[in-house]
Amino acid sequence: MVQRSRLIALMIALVVTGGAISASPQTITVSSLIPFTSADGNAYATQVQGRNGNYYAVTNPVNGTGTNFDFSSNGKRATVYSFVSSTFAYEGLSSLTLGSDGYFYGTIEGTQTISGGGDMGEFYRVSSSGVYSLLHVFSGADGIYPTNPPIEATDGNFYGTTANHGNASTVYKYTRSGQFSVIYTTTTDTGLGCERVMLGNDGNLYVTCIGGGFKRNGTIIKLTTSGQVLQYYKFPGGATGSYPALLLQGSDGNFYGLTLAGGVSQSGGYGTIFQFTPQGKVNTLYQIGSLAGSGRNAGALIEGSDGNLYGLTIIGGANDLGTLFRCTTSGSYTDLYSFASSVGSDPDGLMQSTTGLLYGSTYFTGFISGYGGIFTANLGLGPFVSTVERASSVGKVVEILGQSFTGTTSVTFNGVAASSFTVSSDTYLTAVVPTGATTGPVVVSSPTQTLTSNRNLTIR
Repeated sequence: MVQRSRLIALMIALVVTGGAISASPQTITVSSLIPFTSADGNAYATQVQGRNGNYYAVTNPVNGTGTNFDFSSNGKRATVYSFVSSTFAYEGLSSLTLGSDGYFYGTIEGTQTISGGGDMGEFYRVSSSGVYSLLHVFSGADGIYPTNPPIEATDGNFYGTTANHGNASTVYKYTRSGQFSVIYTTTTDTGLGCERVMLGNDGNLYVTCIGGGFKRNGTIIKLTTSGQVLQYYKFPGGATGSYPALLLQGSDGNFYGLTLAGGVSQSGGYGTIFQFTPQGKVNTLYQIGSLAGSGRNAGALIEGSDGNLYGLTIIGGANDLGTLFRCTTSGSYTDLYSFASSVGSDPDGLMQSTTGLLYGSTYFTGFISGYGGIFTANLGLGPFVSTVERASSVGKVVEILGQSFTGTTSVTFNGVAASSFTVSSDTYLTAVVPTGATTGPVVVSSPTQTLTSNRNLTIR
């Protein structure tokens, strides 16, 4: 199976425009870090930073096999776990989520036996040393085709979605004790083909669906962790966009996301970058492909540590191989880099390391051949720290990722010093939220550096 967001984006990408790309004053360096071969598979899933400072990702199957792998900043790569079977062909491995227990959680869209039968998706976890556990096999009644990894909420449980390829989807819950349950099943009106779930600062779940709603243009569903729908937004299509693929909450409290279609009226549109307010209003920030020769069909979006949005377009740019772009939260858009065959094409999957560098993946090397790989982008952004948890409370332990933690002298929560913290390694420490702490940044200090978290930690 081909990742659905990629398939939709490629289906609607029919027109190649010419002209100049808007220039960027920002100095950046984009480099190929790990080129892949046919033996590796394709690595278009988003990477995630681990406790040990390495980065973890998956390659998707070639001839029925795929891998979980890790890599370091110098490009050294090692296989953590191989999905290899003489009986099954694995299809559609999702990105990974780092849990507060140190495991990585992911999903498999489905498996097929040699004789043609198979299951409807699997949910698993794997340790950084490659210890694999199958946690749940989807049967149909509880959903079909989980295409995205679950997220961990502040209650310690995991929440995820099944896509069901355009039909009714499910939102599921997996507890620490191993209990699986469906907390919500969508309708044609609330959304079809759920993509991703994210945890808001308010403790609620937000789910994007690429179908359903008004003329099946897609929806955003807001629901509690018990499955109660609080509100949902139906995309009108047209210039506002349709087929929302992802959502993230910015440091300003608003949500930001991408649609895969709509916007510029060319061949169904190339999609939009939008803002979704906590009050449930959608504002279109930018219609992708508006500038002649710019990127088209965005496939990734993150918030950088500078508060700007950064993303990837699958095609377009000077070489029509995709672009890396920046968009401010007020809608000012710039293509920062046009991909070249030496780095790869069809880029998707993007994250920012606590070193400040961006890491991403390309699906191909060149436009129509090769297996892509991992690239880095240096935008001149400085180092920071990141909390594994988005929210916590007084007396709870918070996990912090970063670098150069050896010799740490203090950890503060919005200015209040933690009375207890433990440096486990140069890239990982834990701290207990102190009495008097309020929502705000986490700051880690040592004799040689002071690093601030890239987002506020919500204290409840």
